[in-house]
Amino acid sequence: MTFKEIEKFYKKDTITVAKELLGKILISKSENEIFAGYIVETEAYLGEFDRAAHGYRKKRTPKVEALFEKAGTVYIHSIHSHKMLNIVTCEKENPQSVLIRAIEPILNIERMEENRGKCGILVSNGPGKFTKAFGIDDRFYKTEIQIVEKNMFEIENFSEKLENENFKIKYDISKIDEKYLYLDFENAKIPKKIGTSARIGVQNKGVWTEKKLRFFVEGNRFVSGMRKADMKDDVWK
Repeated sequence: MTFKEIEKFYKKDTITVAKELLGKILISKSENEIFAGYIVETEAYLGEFDRAAHGYRKKRTPKVEALFEKAGTVYIHSIHSHKMLNIVTCEKENPQSVLIRAIEPILNIERMEENRGKCGILVSNGPGKFTKAFGIDDRFYKTEIQIVEKNMFEIENFSEKLENENFKIKYDISKIDEKYLYLDFENAKIPKKIGTSARIGVQNKGVWTEKKLRFFVEGNRFVSGMRKADMKDDVWK
């Protein structure tokens, strides 16, 4: 994607961005190691009029200042010491964002399990879980999401070097900066079906409690709260 295309992507309405982020690859680098996974669950927060949003009524405090920045800015907040990763959408001064809720891990899974002290779907099937697995913390607050460019990866058969043999992409670690989070659009997947529901944990917010602003890759086992009976293997186009 060109810079203009990326800028245009983030400036779409927040609900559209929340849906279109599904399948994109989120990447972080920590202690010279790369962590990567497909985004499989998001929630939209619609700012000034959304009673569940931190930007409700455009009330500004130092903790939410990032929400008022340009689209593509990282906003991180904490819930019970767990870090929540949000990507700001829309134009400046319009405090809307998308919360990334769950990730299907694809690179450095073993180290993610060590970071979490868990294995399997518990590594990243929730917003505070995957941030711990990826080493995402407050240092990214108010930074700008970077986009993986074509010179930052090469497609070859690296299955012998990766624990996930279905993922054939090797990122050039020297070109990934630990100060930023990255999105890979080039190697993204497209969900076969996008599920919707009310947002998780939103209570006593009037009509905003029931609004269907949560989006997920239907059947993906890493979606938070996904029942075993609803899990599928074939969830991508």
